[in-house]
Amino acid sequence: MHRWSWLLGLCGVSFSAAAWQPTLSGLELLPLHVAEPVATAKAQTAAASDKGHGPAVFAVTVPLPVTLDGGVWDTPEPGVARWHTRIFSATAQNLLMVFDQFDLPAHAQLWLYDDHGSRVQGPYSRADQPGADGTLWTATVPGDTAIVELRVPATQRDAVRLTLGRIGHGFKNTRDLGSAGQCNIDTSCPLGTGWRNEMRAVVKLQIPSPLGLTVGLCSGTLVNNTAANGRPFILTANHCGITRNNAANVIAYWNFANSTCNVNSASDQQNQRGANLRTSDKTTDMALIELAQQPAASLNVYYSGWDASGNGARSGVGIHHPSGDARKISEFTIAVDQQLINLTTGGLLSTSPTVPTWRVQRWSQGATEQGSSGSGLWNQDHRLIGTLSGGAGACNGSVNNGQADYYARLDQQWVAGLQPFLDPANSGQLQLGGMNAPAAASPSAPGNDTGTTPPASGSTTDSGSGTAGGGAIDIGSLSLLLLLARRRRRQSRLNTPP
Repeated sequence: MHRWSWLLGLCGVSFSAAAWQPTLSGLELLPLHVAEPVATAKAQTAAASDKGHGPAVFAVTVPLPVTLDGGVWDTPEPGVARWHTRIFSATAQNLLMVFDQFDLPAHAQLWLYDDHGSRVQGPYSRADQPGADGTLWTATVPGDTAIVELRVPATQRDAVRLTLGRIGHGFKNTRDLGSAGQCNIDTSCPLGTGWRNEMRAVVKLQIPSPLGLTVGLCSGTLVNNTAANGRPFILTANHCGITRNNAANVIAYWNFANSTCNVNSASDQQNQRGANLRTSDKTTDMALIELAQQPAASLNVYYSGWDASGNGARSGVGIHHPSGDARKISEFTIAVDQQLINLTTGGLLSTSPTVPTWRVQRWSQGATEQGSSGSGLWNQDHRLIGTLSGGAGACNGSVNNGQADYYARLDQQWVAGLQPFLDPANSGQLQLGGMNAPAAASPSAPGNDTGTTPPASGSTTDSGSGTAGGGAIDIGSLSLLLLLARRRRRQSRLNTPP
Protein backbone atom coordinates (compact mmCIF):
# COMPACT_ATOMS: atom_id res chain seq x y z
CA MET A 1 0.00 0.00 0.00
CA HIS A 2 1.25 3.51 -0.80
CA ARG A 3 2.56 5.24 2.32
CA TRP A 4 0.05 8.08 1.94
CA SER A 5 -2.83 5.64 1.72
CA TRP A 6 -1.51 3.90 4.84
CA LEU A 7 -1.45 7.18 6.76
CA LEU A 8 -4.95 8.08 5.65
CA GLY A 9 -6.26 4.67 6.65
CA LEU A 10 -4.46 4.80 9.98
CA CYS A 11 -5.84 8.23 10.78
CA GLY A 12 -9.34 7.18 9.79
CA VAL A 13 -10.00 10.52 8.07
CA SER A 14 -10.80 11.77 4.60
CA PHE A 15 -8.21 14.47 3.94
CA SER A 16 -7.77 17.26 1.40
CA ALA A 17 -4.37 18.97 1.49
CA ALA A 18 -4.39 22.42 3.03
CA ALA A 19 -3.43 25.19 0.62
CA TRP A 20 0.09 26.57 0.64
CA GLN A 21 0.17 30.36 0.82
CA PRO A 22 3.07 32.79 0.36
CA THR A 23 4.69 33.94 3.60
CA LEU A 24 4.49 37.75 3.65
CA SER A 25 5.09 38.59 7.31
CA GLY A 26 8.69 39.32 8.21
CA LEU A 27 9.99 39.40 4.64
CA GLU A 28 12.02 42.51 5.44
CA LEU A 29 14.05 40.43 7.91
CA LEU A 30 15.22 37.97 5.27
CA PRO A 31 18.67 38.34 3.67
CA LEU A 32 18.51 40.46 0.51
CA HIS A 33 20.77 39.39 -2.35
CA VAL A 34 21.32 42.22 -4.82
CA ALA A 35 22.30 41.53 -8.43
CA GLU A 36 24.79 43.72 -10.23
CA PRO A 37 23.12 46.52 -12.22
CA VAL A 38 22.06 45.56 -15.71
CA ALA A 39 23.15 48.00 -18.40
CA THR A 40 20.17 49.27 -20.36
CA ALA A 41 22.21 49.22 -23.55
CA LYS A 42 23.03 45.54 -23.05
CA ALA A 43 19.37 44.71 -22.63
CA GLN A 44 18.31 46.73 -25.66
CA THR A 45 20.98 45.10 -27.81
CA ALA A 46 19.81 41.65 -26.73
CA ALA A 47 16.25 42.47 -27.77
CA ALA A 48 17.09 44.09 -31.10
CA SER A 49 16.10 41.39 -33.57
CA ASP A 50 13.25 40.82 -35.98
CA LYS A 51 11.01 37.84 -36.69
CA GLY A 52 13.17 34.99 -37.96
CA HIS A 53 16.28 36.14 -36.08
CA GLY A 54 15.63 34.28 -32.85
CA PRO A 55 13.08 34.42 -30.03
CA ALA A 56 11.79 37.70 -28.61
CA VAL A 57 14.40 38.31 -25.91
CA PHE A 58 12.93 39.71 -22.69
CA ALA A 59 15.63 38.98 -20.08
CA VAL A 60 19.37 38.84 -19.62
CA THR A 61 21.02 36.62 -17.04
CA VAL A 62 23.11 38.09 -14.23
CA PRO A 63 25.44 36.15 -11.89
CA LEU A 64 24.09 35.98 -8.34
CA PRO A 65 25.48 33.05 -6.33
CA VAL A 66 23.32 32.14 -3.33
CA THR A 67 23.82 29.00 -1.25
CA LEU A 68 21.74 27.68 1.61
CA ASP A 69 23.90 29.80 3.93
CA GLY A 70 22.38 32.83 2.23
CA GLY A 71 18.89 32.19 3.54
CA VAL A 72 17.03 31.68 6.80
CA TRP A 73 15.84 28.34 8.14
CA ASP A 74 12.85 28.24 10.47
CA THR A 75 10.02 25.93 11.52
CA PRO A 76 6.64 27.31 10.39
CA GLU A 77 4.82 24.26 11.73
CA PRO A 78 5.71 21.00 13.48
CA GLY A 79 7.76 18.66 11.33
CA VAL A 80 8.38 21.23 8.58
CA ALA A 81 11.63 23.06 7.87
CA ARG A 82 11.45 26.20 5.77
CA TRP A 83 14.30 27.99 4.00
CA HIS A 84 13.68 31.35 2.37
CA THR A 85 15.56 34.34 1.03
CA ARG A 86 15.06 37.49 -1.06
CA ILE A 87 16.42 38.38 -4.51
CA PHE A 88 16.61 41.94 -5.87
CA SER A 89 17.61 43.35 -9.26
CA ALA A 90 17.14 47.08 -9.76
CA THR A 91 14.77 48.15 -12.58
CA ALA A 92 13.75 44.55 -13.34
CA GLN A 93 10.28 44.16 -14.82
CA ASN A 94 10.28 40.49 -13.81
CA LEU A 95 12.65 37.90 -12.38
CA LEU A 96 13.38 34.22 -12.86
CA MET A 97 15.83 31.95 -11.07
CA VAL A 98 18.61 29.80 -12.56
CA PHE A 99 19.76 27.12 -10.12
CA ASP A 100 23.20 25.61 -10.68
CA GLN A 101 22.38 22.84 -8.21
CA PHE A 102 18.86 21.52 -7.69
CA ASP A 103 18.66 18.25 -5.79
CA LEU A 104 15.72 18.05 -3.41
CA PRO A 105 14.62 15.14 -1.23
CA ALA A 106 11.21 13.57 -1.66
CA HIS A 107 8.28 15.76 -0.57
CA ALA A 108 10.30 18.99 -0.69
CA GLN A 109 8.70 21.90 -2.54
CA LEU A 110 10.25 25.13 -3.81
CA TRP A 111 8.18 28.21 -4.59
CA LEU A 112 8.92 31.57 -6.17
CA TYR A 113 6.75 34.62 -5.60
CA ASP A 114 6.82 38.41 -5.72
CA ASP A 115 7.09 40.46 -2.54
CA HIS A 116 3.34 41.12 -2.58
CA GLY A 117 2.49 37.42 -2.78
CA SER A 118 0.20 38.10 -5.72
CA ARG A 119 2.11 36.09 -8.32
CA VAL A 120 3.34 32.59 -7.54
CA GLN A 121 5.31 30.02 -9.53
CA GLY A 122 5.73 26.50 -8.25
CA PRO A 123 6.01 24.13 -6.65
CA TYR A 124 9.23 22.78 -8.11
CA SER A 125 10.12 19.40 -6.70
CA ARG A 126 12.37 16.40 -7.08
CA ALA A 127 10.43 15.50 -10.22
CA ASP A 128 11.86 18.61 -11.93
CA GLN A 129 15.07 17.35 -13.44
CA PRO A 130 17.83 19.85 -14.27
CA GLY A 131 18.85 20.28 -17.89
CA ALA A 132 21.84 18.69 -19.59
CA ASP A 133 24.05 21.49 -18.23
CA GLY A 134 22.88 20.83 -14.66
CA THR A 135 20.79 23.99 -14.39
CA LEU A 136 17.11 24.47 -13.57
CA TRP A 137 15.30 27.59 -14.81
CA THR A 138 12.02 28.80 -13.35
CA ALA A 139 9.06 30.71 -14.72
CA THR A 140 8.88 34.45 -14.03
CA VAL A 141 7.35 36.57 -11.30
CA PRO A 142 6.79 40.31 -11.80
CA GLY A 143 8.79 43.12 -10.25
CA ASP A 144 12.34 43.69 -9.05
CA THR A 145 12.09 41.55 -5.90
CA ALA A 146 11.40 37.83 -5.59
CA ILE A 147 11.13 35.46 -2.65
CA VAL A 148 12.50 31.94 -2.94
CA GLU A 149 10.89 29.60 -0.42
CA LEU A 150 11.68 25.94 0.17
CA ARG A 151 9.66 23.65 2.44
CA VAL A 152 10.91 20.21 3.36
CA PRO A 153 10.15 17.62 6.05
CA ALA A 154 12.40 18.54 8.97
CA THR A 155 13.99 15.10 8.97
CA GLN A 156 15.16 15.65 5.38
CA ARG A 157 16.59 19.13 5.76
CA ASP A 158 20.20 17.96 5.56
CA ALA A 159 19.49 16.20 2.26
CA VAL A 160 18.76 19.47 0.42
CA ARG A 161 21.30 20.46 -2.25
CA LEU A 162 20.35 23.86 -3.63
CA THR A 163 22.49 26.62 -5.14
CA LEU A 164 21.34 29.64 -7.10
CA GLY A 165 23.86 30.61 -9.76
CA ARG A 166 22.17 33.35 -11.79
CA ILE A 167 18.95 35.22 -12.15
CA GLY A 168 17.07 36.30 -15.23
CA HIS A 169 16.61 40.09 -15.16
CA GLY A 170 13.54 40.85 -17.23
CA PHE A 171 13.83 44.21 -18.98
CA LYS A 172 10.52 43.64 -20.78
CA ASN A 173 7.39 42.68 -18.88
CA THR A 174 6.20 39.30 -20.14
CA ARG A 175 2.77 40.08 -18.70
CA ASP A 176 2.60 43.62 -20.09
CA LEU A 177 -0.82 42.98 -21.56
CA GLY A 178 -1.51 45.12 -24.56
CA SER A 179 2.19 45.35 -25.46
CA ALA A 180 1.50 43.96 -28.93
CA GLY A 181 0.54 46.32 -31.73
CA GLN A 182 -2.91 47.85 -31.67
CA CYS A 183 -4.09 45.97 -34.76
CA ASN A 184 -3.65 42.56 -33.11
CA ILE A 185 -6.89 40.77 -32.25
CA ASP A 186 -7.65 38.77 -29.09
CA THR A 187 -8.76 35.20 -29.71
CA SER A 188 -11.79 35.99 -27.54
CA CYS A 189 -12.98 38.54 -30.12
CA PRO A 190 -15.55 37.56 -32.79
CA LEU A 191 -12.81 36.59 -35.28
CA GLY A 192 -11.83 33.72 -32.97
CA THR A 193 -15.33 32.25 -32.72
CA GLY A 194 -14.76 29.56 -35.35
CA TRP A 195 -11.30 28.64 -34.05
CA ARG A 196 -11.99 27.78 -30.40
CA ASN A 197 -10.36 24.36 -30.72
CA GLU A 198 -7.20 25.43 -32.51
CA MET A 199 -6.50 28.26 -30.09
CA ARG A 200 -6.34 25.73 -27.22
CA ALA A 201 -3.35 24.14 -28.98
CA VAL A 202 -1.28 27.35 -28.93
CA VAL A 203 1.44 27.93 -26.33
CA LYS A 204 3.84 30.68 -25.42
CA LEU A 205 7.35 29.23 -25.01
CA GLN A 206 10.00 30.62 -22.65
CA ILE A 207 13.40 29.57 -23.98
CA PRO A 208 16.90 30.06 -22.48
CA SER A 209 19.49 30.89 -25.12
CA PRO A 210 21.91 28.04 -25.90
CA LEU A 211 24.68 29.80 -23.94
CA GLY A 212 22.32 30.82 -21.14
CA LEU A 213 22.96 34.55 -21.54
CA THR A 214 19.42 35.60 -22.42
CA VAL A 215 15.84 34.34 -22.23
CA GLY A 216 13.35 34.72 -25.07
CA LEU A 217 9.80 33.98 -26.14
CA CYS A 218 8.36 32.17 -29.14
CA SER A 219 5.03 30.57 -29.98
CA GLY A 220 4.25 26.92 -30.67
CA THR A 221 1.44 24.48 -31.42
CA LEU A 222 0.48 21.20 -29.74
CA VAL A 223 0.00 18.70 -32.58
CA ASN A 224 -1.83 15.41 -32.96
CA ASN A 225 -0.27 12.22 -34.36
CA THR A 226 -1.79 9.34 -36.30
CA ALA A 227 -1.68 7.06 -33.24
CA ALA A 228 -3.89 9.61 -31.41
CA ASN A 229 -2.07 8.67 -28.20
CA GLY A 230 -1.75 12.15 -26.72
CA ARG A 231 2.02 12.40 -26.87
CA PRO A 232 2.56 16.13 -26.16
CA PHE A 233 4.48 17.19 -29.26
CA ILE A 234 4.86 20.93 -29.79
CA LEU A 235 5.86 22.23 -33.20
CA THR A 236 7.77 25.51 -33.36
CA ALA A 237 10.56 27.20 -35.33
CA ASN A 238 14.16 26.03 -35.36
CA HIS A 239 15.33 29.66 -35.22
CA CYS A 240 13.79 29.95 -31.73
CA GLY A 241 16.93 28.21 -30.50
CA ILE A 242 15.72 25.08 -28.71
CA THR A 243 18.51 22.51 -28.47
CA ARG A 244 19.00 19.17 -26.76
CA ASN A 245 20.83 21.03 -23.99
CA ASN A 246 18.25 23.70 -23.16
CA ALA A 247 15.00 21.85 -23.96
CA ALA A 248 14.64 20.64 -20.36
CA ASN A 249 14.37 24.27 -19.26
CA VAL A 250 11.77 25.33 -21.82
CA ILE A 251 8.56 26.50 -20.15
CA ALA A 252 5.21 26.24 -21.93
CA TYR A 253 2.57 28.78 -20.91
CA TRP A 254 -0.95 27.53 -21.63
CA ASN A 255 -4.13 29.56 -22.07
CA PHE A 256 -2.34 32.88 -21.83
CA ALA A 257 -5.33 34.71 -23.26
CA ASN A 258 -7.84 37.41 -22.45
CA SER A 259 -11.18 35.82 -21.65
CA THR A 260 -13.08 38.88 -22.92
CA CYS A 261 -12.36 40.71 -26.16
CA ASN A 262 -10.08 43.72 -25.61
CA VAL A 263 -10.13 43.35 -21.82
CA ASN A 264 -6.67 42.58 -20.42
CA SER A 265 -7.04 39.68 -17.99
CA ALA A 266 -4.60 36.96 -19.12
CA SER A 267 -2.78 34.96 -16.44
CA ASP A 268 0.57 33.21 -16.85
CA GLN A 269 -0.05 30.82 -13.95
CA GLN A 270 -0.83 27.79 -16.14
CA ASN A 271 2.58 26.59 -17.22
CA GLN A 272 4.76 23.53 -17.21
CA ARG A 273 8.51 23.08 -17.37
CA GLY A 274 10.57 20.57 -19.28
CA ALA A 275 10.77 19.05 -22.75
CA ASN A 276 12.93 16.94 -25.01
CA LEU A 277 13.96 17.98 -28.50
CA ARG A 278 12.79 15.20 -30.81
CA THR A 279 13.83 16.57 -34.18
CA SER A 280 14.92 19.85 -35.76
CA ASP A 281 15.98 21.06 -39.17
CA LYS A 282 17.52 24.35 -40.27
CA THR A 283 16.58 24.02 -43.90
CA THR A 284 12.87 23.93 -43.08
CA ASP A 285 13.12 26.04 -39.89
CA MET A 286 11.47 23.26 -37.88
CA ALA A 287 11.77 22.11 -34.26
CA LEU A 288 9.59 19.46 -32.62
CA ILE A 289 9.75 19.11 -28.85
CA GLU A 290 7.92 16.69 -26.59
CA LEU A 291 6.88 17.96 -23.17
CA ALA A 292 8.17 15.97 -20.21
CA GLN A 293 4.60 15.44 -19.01
CA GLN A 294 1.20 15.49 -20.65
CA PRO A 295 -0.60 18.77 -19.96
CA ALA A 296 -2.95 18.60 -16.99
CA ALA A 297 -6.55 17.78 -17.89
CA SER A 298 -7.61 21.03 -16.22
CA LEU A 299 -5.74 22.96 -18.93
CA ASN A 300 -8.27 21.77 -21.53
CA VAL A 301 -5.72 21.62 -24.33
CA TYR A 302 -6.33 20.60 -27.94
CA TYR A 303 -4.10 18.56 -30.23
CA SER A 304 -4.16 20.34 -33.58
CA GLY A 305 -4.73 18.55 -36.84
CA TRP A 306 -2.37 19.12 -39.76
CA ASP A 307 -1.99 18.82 -43.53
CA ALA A 308 1.35 17.66 -44.95
CA SER A 309 0.05 17.23 -48.52
CA GLY A 310 1.51 20.50 -49.77
CA ASN A 311 -1.85 21.81 -50.95
CA GLY A 312 -1.54 25.24 -49.34
CA ALA A 313 -4.62 27.21 -48.31
CA ARG A 314 -7.27 29.43 -49.86
CA SER A 315 -7.88 31.16 -46.54
CA GLY A 316 -7.26 30.62 -42.86
CA VAL A 317 -5.70 32.05 -39.72
CA GLY A 318 -2.54 32.35 -37.69
CA ILE A 319 -2.73 32.10 -33.88
CA HIS A 320 0.20 33.39 -31.86
CA HIS A 321 1.67 35.43 -28.98
CA PRO A 322 3.05 38.65 -30.52
CA SER A 323 5.66 40.28 -28.26
CA GLY A 324 4.73 37.64 -25.67
CA ASP A 325 1.32 39.28 -25.30
CA ALA A 326 -1.97 37.47 -24.70
CA ARG A 327 -2.97 35.08 -27.49
CA LYS A 328 -3.98 36.73 -30.79
CA ILE A 329 -5.53 35.64 -34.09
CA SER A 330 -4.85 36.93 -37.61
CA GLU A 331 -6.89 36.14 -40.73
CA PHE A 332 -5.92 35.82 -44.40
CA THR A 333 -8.41 35.62 -47.26
CA ILE A 334 -6.02 35.54 -50.24
CA ALA A 335 -4.61 32.12 -51.11
CA VAL A 336 -1.04 31.52 -49.96
CA ASP A 337 1.70 30.90 -52.50
CA GLN A 338 5.11 29.26 -52.34
CA GLN A 339 8.23 31.33 -51.66
CA LEU A 340 11.84 30.59 -50.78
CA ILE A 341 13.32 32.87 -48.11
CA ASN A 342 16.64 33.26 -46.33
CA LEU A 343 16.76 33.62 -42.56
CA THR A 344 19.47 35.20 -40.47
CA THR A 345 19.35 33.03 -37.36
CA GLY A 346 20.36 33.34 -33.77
CA GLY A 347 21.48 36.95 -34.08
CA LEU A 348 24.47 35.82 -36.20
CA LEU A 349 25.60 37.43 -39.43
CA SER A 350 25.68 34.21 -41.40
CA THR A 351 22.73 33.41 -43.64
CA SER A 352 20.78 30.22 -43.09
CA PRO A 353 19.84 27.81 -45.86
CA THR A 354 16.93 28.77 -48.06
CA VAL A 355 13.63 27.87 -46.38
CA PRO A 356 10.55 26.83 -48.41
CA THR A 357 7.56 28.76 -47.09
CA TRP A 358 3.92 29.60 -47.59
CA ARG A 359 3.63 33.33 -48.19
CA VAL A 360 0.70 35.14 -46.61
CA GLN A 361 0.62 38.10 -49.00
CA ARG A 362 -1.18 40.27 -46.47
CA TRP A 363 -3.47 39.83 -43.51
CA SER A 364 -7.09 40.84 -43.89
CA GLN A 365 -7.22 41.27 -40.10
CA GLY A 366 -4.45 41.25 -37.51
CA ALA A 367 -0.69 40.90 -37.94
CA THR A 368 2.33 39.16 -36.39
CA GLU A 369 5.36 40.37 -34.44
CA GLN A 370 8.53 39.18 -32.82
CA GLY A 371 7.38 36.50 -30.37
CA SER A 372 4.95 35.13 -32.95
CA SER A 373 7.83 33.09 -34.42
CA GLY A 374 7.08 29.37 -34.51
CA SER A 375 3.32 29.89 -34.37
CA GLY A 376 0.98 27.98 -36.65
CA LEU A 377 -0.83 28.75 -39.88
CA TRP A 378 -4.14 26.92 -40.35
CA ASN A 379 -5.97 26.40 -43.64
CA GLN A 380 -9.69 26.69 -44.30
CA ASP A 381 -10.11 23.07 -43.14
CA HIS A 382 -8.67 23.87 -39.69
CA ARG A 383 -5.44 21.97 -40.35
CA LEU A 384 -1.96 23.24 -39.61
CA ILE A 385 0.14 23.81 -42.75
CA GLY A 386 3.15 25.79 -41.51
CA THR A 387 5.06 27.62 -38.78
CA LEU A 388 6.03 31.28 -38.81
CA SER A 389 9.61 31.89 -39.96
CA GLY A 390 9.68 35.61 -40.65
CA GLY A 391 8.24 38.47 -42.62
CA ALA A 392 7.48 42.16 -42.57
CA GLY A 393 3.87 41.94 -41.38
CA ALA A 394 3.22 44.29 -38.46
CA CYS A 395 0.77 46.85 -37.16
CA ASN A 396 0.48 50.35 -38.49
CA GLY A 397 -1.66 51.87 -35.81
CA SER A 398 -5.05 50.18 -35.63
CA VAL A 399 -4.55 48.41 -38.98
CA ASN A 400 -1.78 46.19 -40.30
CA ASN A 401 0.89 47.43 -42.71
CA GLY A 402 -0.20 45.20 -45.59
CA GLN A 403 3.16 43.41 -45.73
CA ALA A 404 3.78 39.68 -46.20
CA ASP A 405 4.64 36.98 -43.65
CA TYR A 406 6.28 33.63 -44.37
CA TYR A 407 5.45 30.26 -42.82
CA ALA A 408 7.81 27.30 -43.17
CA ARG A 409 5.88 24.59 -45.01
CA LEU A 410 4.78 21.61 -42.96
CA ASP A 411 4.93 19.33 -46.02
CA GLN A 412 8.66 20.08 -46.30
CA GLN A 413 9.16 19.72 -42.55
CA TRP A 414 7.41 16.35 -42.85
CA VAL A 415 10.15 14.81 -44.96
CA ALA A 416 12.84 16.66 -42.98
CA GLY A 417 12.02 14.81 -39.75
CA LEU A 418 8.41 15.19 -38.61
CA GLN A 419 7.01 12.05 -40.22
CA PRO A 420 8.41 9.41 -37.81
CA PHE A 421 6.86 11.25 -34.85
CA LEU A 422 3.54 12.40 -36.29
CA ASP A 423 2.95 9.18 -38.25
CA PRO A 424 4.62 6.58 -36.01
CA ALA A 425 3.03 3.61 -37.81
CA ASN A 426 4.26 4.90 -41.19
CA SER A 427 0.71 4.78 -42.52
CA GLY A 428 1.40 7.28 -45.27
CA GLN A 429 -1.39 9.52 -44.01
CA LEU A 430 -0.77 13.17 -44.92
CA GLN A 431 -3.83 14.79 -43.39
CA LEU A 432 -5.12 14.44 -39.84
CA GLY A 433 -7.86 16.08 -37.81
CA GLY A 434 -7.38 17.49 -34.35
CA MET A 435 -8.63 16.06 -31.06
CA ASN A 436 -9.22 16.91 -27.44
CA ALA A 437 -6.80 15.51 -24.89
CA PRO A 438 -7.36 11.74 -24.55
CA ALA A 439 -9.17 10.57 -21.43
CA ALA A 440 -6.11 8.59 -20.40
CA ALA A 441 -4.08 11.78 -20.07
CA SER A 442 -2.79 12.39 -16.57
CA PRO A 443 -4.96 14.87 -14.66
CA SER A 444 -1.78 16.64 -13.63
CA ALA A 445 1.87 16.91 -14.49
CA PRO A 446 3.68 16.26 -11.21
CA GLY A 447 6.65 18.49 -10.74
CA ASN A 448 6.17 20.14 -14.12
CA ASP A 449 2.86 21.96 -13.86
CA THR A 450 4.76 24.76 -12.18
CA GLY A 451 2.34 27.62 -12.51
CA THR A 452 -0.25 27.67 -9.79
CA THR A 453 -2.56 30.25 -8.34
CA PRO A 454 -2.65 29.71 -4.57
CA PRO A 455 -5.73 27.50 -4.23
CA ALA A 456 -8.57 28.07 -1.84
CA SER A 457 -8.13 26.56 1.59
CA GLY A 458 -9.09 22.91 1.66
CA SER A 459 -8.50 22.30 -2.04
CA THR A 460 -6.12 19.69 -3.37
CA THR A 461 -2.84 20.68 -5.00
CA ASP A 462 -0.77 18.50 -7.30
CA SER A 463 2.83 19.06 -6.37
CA GLY A 464 4.46 15.81 -7.40
CA SER A 465 5.05 14.75 -3.81
CA GLY A 466 2.89 11.65 -3.66
CA THR A 467 -0.78 11.08 -4.30
CA ALA A 468 -3.74 10.00 -2.25
CA GLY A 469 -7.21 10.04 -3.65
CA GLY A 470 -5.91 11.65 -6.83
CA GLY A 471 -4.32 14.69 -5.14
CA ALA A 472 -0.82 15.32 -3.84
CA ILE A 473 -0.16 15.80 -0.15
CA ASP A 474 1.98 18.85 0.65
CA ILE A 475 4.46 18.73 3.50
CA GLY A 476 2.34 20.88 5.78
CA SER A 477 -0.35 18.25 5.47
CA LEU A 478 2.24 15.53 6.04
CA SER A 479 3.01 16.93 9.47
CA LEU A 480 -0.70 16.94 10.34
CA LEU A 481 -1.08 13.34 9.18
CA LEU A 482 1.92 12.22 11.20
CA LEU A 483 0.58 13.99 14.28
CA LEU A 484 -2.84 12.38 13.89
CA ALA A 485 -1.23 8.99 13.33
CA ARG A 486 0.85 9.27 16.51
CA ARG A 487 -2.20 10.29 18.53
CA ARG A 488 -4.20 7.38 17.12
CA ARG A 489 -1.46 4.87 17.92
CA ARG A 490 -1.14 6.27 21.46
CA GLN A 491 -4.92 6.06 21.99
CA SER A 492 -4.91 2.52 20.61
CA ARG A 493 -2.27 1.49 23.18
CA LEU A 494 -4.27 3.10 26.01
CA ASN A 495 -7.42 1.21 24.99
CA THR A 496 -5.75 -2.19 24.58
CA PRO A 497 -6.48 -4.64 27.47
CA PRO A 498 -3.37 -5.85 29.34
